[in-house]
Amino acid sequence: MKKLLSLILALVLTLSLGVAGMANAEEEPIKLIWWVYTTGDALIDTPIVVEAANAYSAEKIGVTIDLIFKTAEQFDLGMTTGEYYDITFTCDWCNSFATNAYNEMFYDITDLVQTETPALYEAIDQTYWDVAASINDRIYAVPTLKDMATMMFFRLDQERYEAIGMELKEKMEFADLEEYLAAYKENYDDVYPLPLGKAGLTGFTNFCQWIAGSYLCSPYDLAGTEMENKIIPFWECEELMNRFRLLHKWYELGYINPDAATTESIGKDVRASVRSGAAWYGYEGWTTYAGYPIFKSNYDGPFISVATTRGAMNAINAACSEENAIAALKYLELLNTDRTFRDILCYGIEGVHFNYLDDGTVLRTEQGKTNWSTDSFVTGSVVNASVESVSEDQRADPNQWERVFKDYENAQVSTLGAFSFDRTPVEAEHAACSAVMEKYVAELYTGTSDIDEVLDTIKAELTTAGYEAVLQEAQAQLDAYLAENAE
Repeated sequence: MKKLLSLILALVLTLSLGVAGMANAEEEPIKLIWWVYTTGDALIDTPIVVEAANAYSAEKIGVTIDLIFKTAEQFDLGMTTGEYYDITFTCDWCNSFATNAYNEMFYDITDLVQTETPALYEAIDQTYWDVAASINDRIYAVPTLKDMATMMFFRLDQERYEAIGMELKEKMEFADLEEYLAAYKENYDDVYPLPLGKAGLTGFTNFCQWIAGSYLCSPYDLAGTEMENKIIPFWECEELMNRFRLLHKWYELGYINPDAATTESIGKDVRASVRSGAAWYGYEGWTTYAGYPIFKSNYDGPFISVATTRGAMNAINAACSEENAIAALKYLELLNTDRTFRDILCYGIEGVHFNYLDDGTVLRTEQGKTNWSTDSFVTGSVVNASVESVSEDQRADPNQWERVFKDYENAQVSTLGAFSFDRTPVEAEHAACSAVMEKYVAELYTGTSDIDEVLDTIKAELTTAGYEAVLQEAQAQLDAYLAENAE
């Protein structure tokens, strides 16, 4: 991890690192097909941005790309039908890395990445090659460096809380929120202090690794204790039980809207005194989302697991030629070592889609915001790009990633490895248990129900549904996985 931090520092201080293998100007560039993720249609200015990127990469390494945006469903269809690509976005939540790697859909780059693109191999900490990109000790993808751990933040209404004299802290405990909710209710009556939809506060249970539905888990803080690598029913997690109790207390005090358990979600138009979300120190996106100043207070994490490190990667098609595989690696190497190139694919064309501020951060233009704006991780490592500021007056820390990865050195790290529970042997029992939890989870997550009053009923119904069989099977699979992967 320290090696990664030093590499990030070097990237922050260096605008552009040299990349070996300059192309012969007389040779025709190798053209690759690159699938990238989107939630909708391709960005409007894709043609002109790709043209600018291709001009740069053709000169540097003799490689260009045809950038194709795909939704999660289109990824699945393309992989199923064998549609050709050279590079593809993959992760644990879209275009499944593990599934495709196990099925030999992705190129084994273990040797090539070290011999053909050593600068790329060195630019990414060994932890991420081993944990995120490997299956059975073979490398099948290039990790995308971004927020590599889960960190949960309260999104506090800075303007209103400061107006009533509340001190805002960068780090809080979950229970600390109560005094803020009480002060908000006392001073403002236009909205409930903690308006919730039936899913509750986003990510407030992320301190647990959920093994089966919302009833079996392995909290991160079990690591290093005698309960390490144990799967438990949710009621044996004292922190989760305490959070349910707090939510019910807040519901009873009128801090949460009475219809929370039946409300689908809380829209952007609601000026919530607090919301919750995953982010990192320096993240500024919520200010734009809310339209008013947001203060971030970290209350959980960082937590690191295989899932968090596999949030975004790029893999190479196992069906492509070795020539194209090497070209693809050189392209990804350029993305990871040349900030000028990375900024093109991240922000677009300088002077058209963005401009550099005097501190090295970037500010998008209106055309950039509308015609070339997507999640930065889609087109490469976030830490290699310049940091984006919200405005001239509200500037981001150009060295924010230094702090982020410094925090990771003290992260709670999962000991479960890449374990994934195969529910097939207990599919019927799991379905029955999930149906039980479906009846109660919205009321628990919104504080509508008192956990101490309904828990015996939930336990009895889960026992009838067969949760003990699911627990036994999950633990047996985990034990076998850990034994097989023991060093």
